This record gives sequence, C-alpha cells and structure tokens, in this order.
Amino acid sequence: MSLSFMYAAISTAEEKTNESIFKYKKELSITDKQEKNLLNILSKLQDYMTKKQKELNTLRTELNKMISEKADLGRIKARLQTIARIQADATYEDIASIRAIEKELTAEQMAKWRAMQAEFRKKLQQKQAVAPEQKGVAK
Repeated sequence: MSLSFMYAAISTAEEKTNESIFKYKKELSITDKQEKNLLNILSKLQDYMTKKQKELNTLRTELNKMISEKADLGRIKARLQTIARIQADATYEDIASIRAIEKELTAEQMAKWRAMQAEFRKKLQQKQAVAPEQKGVAK
C-alpha cells in the first residue's frame, strides 16, 4: 500500500484514482482522533517529499549541466550518489509513514481499506481497457 494512494489524490505506483481514505471515514469507522493523526502523518510526509523533490530537481539540473560541460567524472559520480541517497531516504520515509498509518488503523479498518483499494484498482483497469476502444470509435 502506498501513502500516495491514501492521500488526497491517491495513487499507486502504476495508476491514479481520485479516491481518498478520508472520503470513506464513515464506512471505515475512522475516529476523529485517527483522522487527525493520519492527516498529521501525511502532512509531514508531503512536506518532506516536496522539499526533497525540489532538492532533486536542482541536483538533476546541476548534473545535466555537469554532463554537458564534460565535468570531471568524480564530480558527476558524487552528484549521482547524492541523488541516489535522497531517493533512498525518500523511499524510507514513505515506508516509515505507511507503517505509522498501519499502526494508527485497526486490523479491521486496514482489511476493509485494502479491499476497497482492490476494488478501486479493478474499476480503474476496466476504465483503461474501455478507453482505447472508445478512442477508435471517435473519428
């Protein structure tokens, strides 16, 4: 399960939907305290990811400039290692946040949410399968 799937514009690595766990607060019996804690976890993660994405964009721009200017390979390697470290750290933070969310929800809530996610993905796949067929019709 990906945190990005749980937050506002929820997605998995492969697909995107507009479903949010908070939209299903009643069905999942999420308490106000749980909602507050989930929002706090996700807000911290989003802030962290936004900061790291900006940092990565700057580093990638610098890397591209270094490559085009035929900079020393040692400097290029160091830049690549910095980028890789930040990506690894961001992945770790995502995993740590998922675990924090899993601890916040009960086993029953998690099971129900995972079943709902599976249904969302199934519907999305059905839409994606129909979309190419519709493209061919509209000429």
